[in-house]
Amino acid sequence: MRRLAMMGVLVAGLALVGAAGSVVAVAPFGDEANTGLANVGTGLGEMLSQRLSAHGVLVVPPGALQAWLAQNGLLPSRETWQAAALALGAEVLILPAVEKFQATTVSFTVFLFTVRGATVVTDLRAELVRGGTGATEVVKAHGEASGPASVEVSLHFPVDVCGGGFRTSKSVYYGGEAVLLGYLDPLPPNSFYVVIHPVSSPTPSWTSAAAGSSVVTPCVSWTWNQVFPPQAEAGDYVAELYQVPNPVPIGARTFSITAAAAVELVVGTSAFGTAPWGEALGGALDELTEKLLLLLGGDG
Repeated sequence: MRRLAMMGVLVAGLALVGAAGSVVAVAPFGDEANTGLANVGTGLGEMLSQRLSAHGVLVVPPGALQAWLAQNGLLPSRETWQAAALALGAEVLILPAVEKFQATTVSFTVFLFTVRGATVVTDLRAELVRGGTGATEVVKAHGEASGPASVEVSLHFPVDVCGGGFRTSKSVYYGGEAVLLGYLDPLPPNSFYVVIHPVSSPTPSWTSAAAGSSVVTPCVSWTWNQVFPPQAEAGDYVAELYQVPNPVPIGARTFSITAAAAVELVVGTSAFGTAPWGEALGGALDELTEKLLLLLGGDG
């Protein structure tokens, strides 16, 4: 019912928009949330322009405003966007921004497939500035989405770290994935610890706490979260096993950390639009468009 009521209001608003015939300039989105998404400012601005144009609004898109600034040697700011809009014949300027953008990622493995998903929450804001009077109005919109971000095939089979000798659970780990190590002590009781560092350098390094074996539990194990600090980068690493108090390692294992395969998130591409990031922003843009159309419908 709410949706039907909103659509009824929009129809009335759109009639006024068409009658008024105002030219609307859309500036690129400000990335106040530091999303890290490529092309977020211009990409979202173009998407908003397309939505408004689809409802009959005469739009000066972000690219035209940016071109005017470049031709006149000006940097983007509220004042220069207003100057560009006025120079290009727009009576109304929309200054949009991404206020909030939070993405929580998860991953799980089923047989050979690692599924990476995300839940994304975003808030958008748009300030509508009327060139004739300088009056401003602000609208906000919210979007949420969750779903798979990527599906990757993994051929790195996990092993039992207590299966004998000094082991890592896998030979290759994704960035940020916990590295599990274990040692089955043939002559317990003893105490051991592990040192991890890049194969090419003794630093940076991580030293585990000492762990003791016993006749009942001869296997000792450790978990490394890939932080030295700093965060470990993709590359080859070696884990060295020490027996207390012997200063010479009694075993070593090498393993690799690889950057997780992912689609580059470029706003405006088809791959982005079907990912949770794109769906959340798309839903928020739809709501923002509805509210802007209502404001524009009252113009004139």
